[in-house]
Amino acid sequence: MTEPTAPEKKFQWRWVWIPLLMYVVFYFLPLALVPGGLLTRTIVTKASATFIGIWMFAGVFIIAGVAGFISKGVTIKEPAVAAFCLVVLWGAVVLLRSYIPGGGRQVAILSVGVLVSAILAGLLALGGAWFGERAQKLWKKQTPTEAKPAQKATA
Repeated sequence: MTEPTAPEKKFQWRWVWIPLLMYVVFYFLPLALVPGGLLTRTIVTKASATFIGIWMFAGVFIIAGVAGFISKGVTIKEPAVAAFCLVVLWGAVVLLRSYIPGGGRQVAILSVGVLVSAILAGLLALGGAWFGERAQKLWKKQTPTEAKPAQKATA
């Protein structure tokens, strides 16, 4: 006789799109709109350089962690794929910006830089999503319906 196996964990494209949207809103836009960011034509200040340096790494980890925490089931690979796609999209924006008059000449570093950045972002997102899943297991042990009878019993 065969033993029952655990259900296979399928890759959920929905949880690639949701973190990708989260990355665009909470990661890309703040980095792009800060003074000296990709979409501004201002000079980088000391404060914005510090923010950019910290958020470039911490943002990927934190947003992947939040995505892993709010998702139902296990979603670790999906935020990593979303982070990889974000960096590729970022590279496309930089490439397109270089063709706009006065846009800059950053095309030479794109090929290797985007690949290395995408791999690094994917790895950071894997770690963040794993952390989010662990937090979900620890903090969401009881569902709200399970918590209500326990509260009534103590009252």
